[in-house]
Amino acid sequence: MRHDKPSWSYQLQDGRTVCLVFTSKRHGDLSVNQDSETLTRRQRSIVDEQWSYLEQVHDTGVLHIEFPGQHQGEQGDALWTNNSEVPISIQVADCVPVALISSLGSLCLVHAGWKGLVRGVIDEAVDAMIQIGKRPTTAVIGPCIHPSSYAFGEREIDQVCNVFGESVRSKTQEGCLALNLPKTVEVALRNNGIEELVRFDECTSNSEKFWSYRLRKEEERQAVVGWIKSKEDYFE
Repeated sequence: MRHDKPSWSYQLQDGRTVCLVFTSKRHGDLSVNQDSETLTRRQRSIVDEQWSYLEQVHDTGVLHIEFPGQHQGEQGDALWTNNSEVPISIQVADCVPVALISSLGSLCLVHAGWKGLVRGVIDEAVDAMIQIGKRPTTAVIGPCIHPSSYAFGEREIDQVCNVFGESVRSKTQEGCLALNLPKTVEVALRNNGIEELVRFDECTSNSEKFWSYRLRKEEERQAVVGWIKSKEDYFE
């Protein structure tokens, strides 16, 4: 299966390798709300296989993916696979793309916005992996909006702090109330016993590299695509 060079990789106990690509503007718009032929062409230029992707609804649905393209376009906010050469993906503009990895051979990707976090999307994703005997031990936190650019309402921040504590309350560059979204994800992960965290510490407010719905009302999306690479696979 031809694919771009991964942004990050991790060798599993069985010798296979988890690979992640965090896309940016240079990869093109990966929003699922566009012409399907254009989307498929852009996806396969990154990983040349059918992708599984979801209609993300800021909730807690977790789908099991067993073959390429399964559950494509169905509603949910996380998806997991144990199988090799099965690309799974999450689309984001400011929300956090999170990868959960079990060294025993499982990969889960999570779309983590503030509503989904409060509702327990990380908890549900971890529970799905635990149910199959593959508790995640490592998490990768991708580029997302940072508190310096994420002004937030008092009512909404109280909802988040009630679940994750006051450490996620922050300020913008202008001194307005803000949510520290990556910190919220970290708290959710640690609450689920995941201590090995890898951070891609980039903010989607960077208009040169990323699209942002929150700041610029842009409809385009970047993505994370992940797969478990068999021992025989290669990249270009």
